[in-house]
Amino acid sequence: MKVNLSIDGEHFKNEVKNLRNKLEECKKTGILDNDFEDRLKRLLQMEDSLLRDLIPYYRTNLDNIKKTSMEVIPIKELGSFSSHGFPQNILRINKNLFITSSINSKVQFFYINIPKKISEENEIEVEWSLPIKEIKERISFIYKLNHKEILLLGVKGGCYILSSDDFDKLPDINEQIKVKRIHIDSDFKGSGRTLEIGDNLFVTGNEEDTLTLFEIVKEKGEYSLNFHTDISCIIPNWTAMEKIDEDCFIVGTKDGIIYFVKYENSQLRVLGETDMFHNRIRKINCLEDGKGNKKSLMVIGNKGKCKIFSLYEDTILENHDLKGNLFDLQSEKGTAVVLSEDGIIYLFEENFGNWYLNKEATINNMFFTNIFKLSISKYLLMDIEGKLNLLDIDGIYTSQDLWSIALYQ
Repeated sequence: MKVNLSIDGEHFKNEVKNLRNKLEECKKTGILDNDFEDRLKRLLQMEDSLLRDLIPYYRTNLDNIKKTSMEVIPIKELGSFSSHGFPQNILRINKNLFITSSINSKVQFFYINIPKKISEENEIEVEWSLPIKEIKERISFIYKLNHKEILLLGVKGGCYILSSDDFDKLPDINEQIKVKRIHIDSDFKGSGRTLEIGDNLFVTGNEEDTLTLFEIVKEKGEYSLNFHTDISCIIPNWTAMEKIDEDCFIVGTKDGIIYFVKYENSQLRVLGETDMFHNRIRKINCLEDGKGNKKSLMVIGNKGKCKIFSLYEDTILENHDLKGNLFDLQSEKGTAVVLSEDGIIYLFEENFGNWYLNKEATINNMFFTNIFKLSISKYLLMDIEGKLNLLDIDGIYTSQDLWSIALYQ
């Protein structure tokens, strides 16, 4: 198999030889060239690029040496607080801090600590805050405005800004979080599922199958929401949305149809539609390849329906009939994880631009309600009691993974 590399292999080898020679000269003279450290850093960057280019080749040809597997690891709760109710939305504020809303109208923060090496001695730990007492309605949408402010939209029409001077650690709800209700310039009765489609532009849906555009405006330090009721479109029986490009998104329906919608010329226009499968679409998600590009998307639904669709070729790339109603999925740089109501966790992997179901890595009889991506090989799982677990994927995804495998066994 011809190996396509982004770095000239011969140039890399020559650079290694040259630096070795320079190091040998230094041992004799005690004098190191001024640019030696800079050249060494560039060489290390080249090495990392080469190893990342080689990852799919090793992953394809080393099945007998390194088989991908998944493990669910419980997360230990610290402190006297825990999750309040069935989770609905999760937003990652930074590497360790998250905010979540539940169906019983509780909004909480949690702080999770994941050690670099997971072992019995290095447990994964999570600490929860108290619920925010000023919010008494179910929150349908959470959005990070900046490093100090978070927007929350409620199903009864409430619109809140949470602000703090320190979102780097678990906040003291009573002392460090300010809650402000903001003005809405229309007869807004409540927010359903909401999607960001552009710079401060959002689309939200209601029970009448209407998707409406609104924007966040900040003037003189004050936020307001402007709902453009004249900029809307009707998608019958819509169920799920996903952004695919600036001002462009996809909408799925109960009938298994996806619609392509674009905001242009101050209108929401339906560009076309595709019949995916004759079952309810539960979720649509763009798939990230190993380089972080989003060239395809996955559509999942009831009765195990799962299809991978090319965004640029307008074709179905993969068609799977899995088990149970598929209801949640996440993807991060070459991996995608799908949850089934039958208690099954499916893993998909990308190699050379193609996505494959890794049947051997499938986990059965473990029931979770939500999945949230943390990194290429780590996902956060939440069960029906609100307890957090870590899904750890053991495979070849980074240059460090290549260093850790035994190639000659």
